[in-house]
Amino acid sequence: MSEVSVDARLIGIIGKPHGIKGEITVMLLIDYPKTVKRGDTLFFDEKCKKKIEVESIRWKKIKRSYIPVIKFKSIDSRNDAEKLKGTSLFRSVKDSPKLKEDEYWVDDIINCLVYTKNNIFVGKVVNVEKFAANDNLAVKIENKDLDIRDSGDSGSSILYIPVIEDYIESINLKDKKIILKKIPEYI
Repeated sequence: MSEVSVDARLIGIIGKPHGIKGEITVMLLIDYPKTVKRGDTLFFDEKCKKKIEVESIRWKKIKRSYIPVIKFKSIDSRNDAEKLKGTSLFRSVKDSPKLKEDEYWVDDIINCLVYTKNNIFVGKVVNVEKFAANDNLAVKIENKDLDIRDSGDSGSSILYIPVIEDYIESINLKDKKIILKKIPEYI
């Protein structure tokens, strides 16, 4: 369970209507899409005030992947479904799947402070980016004394750190602190 105090986690964004009976495509933003099931209560807000129940869910193949087509209770027409397009979809934290040891929610990692193993402050995690091989922490460098530069011409000060054992010493969500074993060599 999360050590960060939130009521709900963003799990998806409602897309366009599918058909005329109120079904809606949903872009799920979670690694466990099959955990959204018929009868689940989801929310349109982070405070879990605007709730809606999943009446049915099916998976439609589009090109090489599958997308969920969800029918919510009380959304019975294409017009009703159209009004929800672009709406964020949340799941209560208590209804979220349990994580294994060394697994973390992305929103728990965001804003963690990053330090070297010598306790030198590097910066703050601003995003976690998913790639085929592994996830990367996007760390905004806030320590001007570090000689770390983004190789791009944009002048940004973002350091990408692979979330693998070679680079991460520890993640402490309670203190919002990440300790690095080393800075990536490709800097």
